[in-house]
Amino acid sequence: MKIYTKTIILTLIMAFVSIAVVSAATLVWDPSSGTVDGYNVYYGTSATNPGASVNVGDTTQYSIDSLPLSENVQYYICVSAYNAAGESNPSAPVAYTPADTTPPTPPVGLVAE
Repeated sequence: MKIYTKTIILTLIMAFVSIAVVSAATLVWDPSSGTVDGYNVYYGTSATNPGASVNVGDTTQYSIDSLPLSENVQYYICVSAYNAAGESNPSAPVAYTPADTTPPTPPVGLVAE
């Protein structure tokens, strides 16, 4: 009986550990006026100079989870519109800190008595 109990408990622990935590955050903005060919999302750790960018095409939303961001680091994100005539100034930045999505290590020292 104790052997089956240990096996069941260990199976439950392994099943619990394999469940992934999924978080999803999405940037959403109102479309720019005039002719818009697409948008660039800028991101970085500086509010005045985000630095990196990604072209998201002609959409007014983008999954933040698609950006290569580190957990527990505050980032500033802004959006600009572009067309054949050039690129707009960026929007006001928003702050975003990706949460820690690393699950804890499994407990040790488990015994069934």
